[in-house]
Parts: sequence; C-alpha cells; structure tokens
Amino acid sequence: MIHIDYAQNNELGDELICFLKENNYSVTQEDDLLIVNESIQKSTLESFLKQTGRIKHKITLLESDSYLIAIPVSAEEIGLETCEFCGYTSQSELVNVHRKSHYAL
Repeated sequence: MIHIDYAQNNELGDELICFLKENNYSVTQEDDLLIVNESIQKSTLESFLKQTGRIKHKITLLESDSYLIAIPVSAEEIGLETCEFCGYTSQSELVNVHRKSHYAL
C-alpha cells in the first residue's frame, strides 16, 4: 500500500486519481491522501506530472511507502528565516530575538 500526499491541491488529486485508475491502479482517497493498493514507481508519478504539464511539481519519497507531490519553495518564500549560527528556523522577528541568545553565551 502506497500513500500519496498531494499538498491539498484538490485539482491535482482528482486528476491523479483518474490517471491511476486509467492505468489499472486501485486508488482511494482518505482525507488529503491517496491510498494506492499496489506498489507504484516514482517514474509512474513523474509520467503523470509530465502528461499534465506540471513542470514545477516535484515528487519526494517521504518513507518507503509514502510520496509527496508539491511545488518546492524556499524558507524565505514563505516568510521564514534561518539563524546562521545554529540553523534555527522561524519567522524573522523570532529569529532576530533568537540570535541574541548566541551573543549572551
């Protein structure tokens, strides 16, 4: 059994269900996940993205039985900043306060 997270993109999820059923996969939807009863290769999902023109989307293997299909974005693009000393990541204001803790050591 394989789980596919489609990042709450319902249009993509609906199209993926049709694609998988057309390719003889048994698929059900549970919350925001697709459950495929058979084993599925990453290349099959890549074919779906290519066929539907989703060139910005990437497929990430999260676990041996779980994939994520989403458009990758950087932390800065979603308003996050990272401490250059330790890698702590949060909103800009919180990272600025956090940095001060490094100077106190």
